[in-house]
Amino acid sequence: MDRPTPDLDAILGAIGDPELARPFTRRFLDATLLYDTLVDAAAWEILAGVGALPGPGGVDPAEAASRLSLGSVPARVLRYLLAKLADAGHLTADGHRFLPAGGGPGSVAGKAEALRAAVPEAAVGAEIVEILVAEASDFFRGERTGEEILFAPSRVPLWLRYFSNDNVLYAVNNVLGAEALSRVLPASGARVLEVGGGAGSAAEAALRRLGPRVTRYAFTELVPTFLRRGERAARAAASPGTAVDAARLDMTRPWAEQGVEPGSFDAVLSVNCFHVAPDLDFVLAEARKALAPGGAVVLSECVKPADPFRPVYVEFVFGFLTGFSEVQTHPERRPAPGFLSPAAWRASFAAAGLPEVTFLPDAEAVGRLYRDFLVAAVVARA
Repeated sequence: MDRPTPDLDAILGAIGDPELARPFTRRFLDATLLYDTLVDAAAWEILAGVGALPGPGGVDPAEAASRLSLGSVPARVLRYLLAKLADAGHLTADGHRFLPAGGGPGSVAGKAEALRAAVPEAAVGAEIVEILVAEASDFFRGERTGEEILFAPSRVPLWLRYFSNDNVLYAVNNVLGAEALSRVLPASGARVLEVGGGAGSAAEAALRRLGPRVTRYAFTELVPTFLRRGERAARAAASPGTAVDAARLDMTRPWAEQGVEPGSFDAVLSVNCFHVAPDLDFVLAEARKALAPGGAVVLSECVKPADPFRPVYVEFVFGFLTGFSEVQTHPERRPAPGFLSPAAWRASFAAAGLPEVTFLPDAEAVGRLYRDFLVAAVVARA
């Protein structure tokens, strides 16, 4: 089932602000549309491979999970795959059952080739999807976790390419984070703490955007391999007068015990990291403690503009990871695992004592026009 081509002019008009609109190019929208259809094809082939693709009688996810003896994470992925295909019109939901409807989405090979041909700089996204399709049977049999499949040492270079400013599917997060930072930091002497900095692509974007305004940039990351890479990237991007330091930080433990002095930063930046916090309330409270008076938390995140339970393509890969889904939920602040809605972010920040929340761009307004608008920088102040 073909999706309508997004109206780029209408989307840019809804965004309004030229700087916020800058990363939303026709090439970016084409890449996301092609990637979305690739995810549907992958969902179809994975379900067929594990014997859970609905036939005339349909499939109940709970019954299928019991029949296949699935653990909690594979069972959640199975439900997501069925729901994603129903959302795209390839299946239909009837109560708890999913039934055939509308035909299949085409082959993974064909969709991956289409993405590579149209937007070569997004090819790494296709490569990751193909890996999951090829090795999903191990995951559903309980032989390997998503982490073991996706983050095997031999695949670290793959993720360095994915979390890169050269990847059009991902770079938008870094651009928005850097732009949001530029709007909240003082004109000079700014101090920034980045949490979960990964391989440093967000630091690159932020430091190049901000230049000499930043006097201190504290780069933190949990995984040593990424920490070393990220520190090098941050130092290379920093202005001569910017002091860059790097340290290992586990955001799930008290930050002060790990060297983050309370009240010492004008901004806490994190790109696509806080949504995996097992206890989001705790992490947001720690971020608030790190802020100097007048400071702001800036999170560049995938967001769900309306329904927090809607299955979206950006969740496909990361849904296979235990840490993505095994989190503490809350009826208002975090009704579902994974990426949060604007309403959930507002409620979560308010509970952390940061009630002034802005989205750049306004994901809800743009989402009413285009429901697959799934990215924004979230800025929260006291």
